[in-house]
Amino acid sequence: MTFLSEPCTFFHPIVTMGTFDGVHLGHQALLKKLRQRADETGGEAVVITYLHHPLETIHRKTFPYLLTPQKKKEALLKKWGADCVLYLNFTPQMAAMDAEDFFQNILIDELHTRELVVGYDTHFGKNRSGNIDFLRRACIQHNLPLDILPPLEINNRIVSSSFIRDLIREGAVNAVPQYLGRPYSLRGTVVDGHKIGRTLGFPTLNLSMQAPFSLIPDIGVYICEVEIQGHLHQALTNVGYSPTIKNTGIKEVETYILDFNTQVYGEEFELYFYKKLREELLFSSKDALISQIHADVKAAEEFFCERQK
Repeated sequence: MTFLSEPCTFFHPIVTMGTFDGVHLGHQALLKKLRQRADETGGEAVVITYLHHPLETIHRKTFPYLLTPQKKKEALLKKWGADCVLYLNFTPQMAAMDAEDFFQNILIDELHTRELVVGYDTHFGKNRSGNIDFLRRACIQHNLPLDILPPLEINNRIVSSSFIRDLIREGAVNAVPQYLGRPYSLRGTVVDGHKIGRTLGFPTLNLSMQAPFSLIPDIGVYICEVEIQGHLHQALTNVGYSPTIKNTGIKEVETYILDFNTQVYGEEFELYFYKKLREELLFSSKDALISQIHADVKAAEEFFCERQK
């Protein structure tokens, strides 16, 4: 079985393909072009992507640190123009398939592609041999229209998923929206924690991620918003080990919501990262920690006050 997704009905498929991790501004430009060509030809905008990163199959191990879990990625792909999202069943046999066989068997024989819309760095097939030069030759041979989008550059940087991942790993979440098109966020569920925060006067939510290998920002304290039960709340999030009050050595994501006392265990959340406020620190006492948290709360309140202006 080539595709793992639910069947889609299409008669004149205008096709693009790729990992689309993050569905960043470069991806969005590609999807807008795909939508445009589908509308102009009376066809359907069809996206070929993956349930898991191809490197999981190629290297036989989990490829962590993706920007978007599958459910959100599909929603974003459809938001930006896709009529149909097909998930390629990327088996070892698929990874070993030559570019010629992929093009002929999947794009031509199975999907009956009427036009291809691709990014400048598209690769597929064994050893990534299905590059732009290959596509140009193959599309001429099959009389298949081909649209190639150039790279999108912002601040003299090519917008890419890998560059955005680097920003998040460094804690530079404030720079992410200009490339991703939105704040970086994590999705998951509120789980029961150690309940230490409430003894300090700052009860926190312990967050378990929806995707087990979500990309967690650099260790530190962040100004955030959390969406829970359909409402957005201003928040502070600590990513790290809470060394002053814990000795578990386990990296956790804990969020303190400003002016919020509702029990929300088991609720789903989305956590939006706006700014890294400071590094995680080891304090000399709980009182010193509490004093710093008060300062952090004040800084967060000032941030949101300025943002509202």
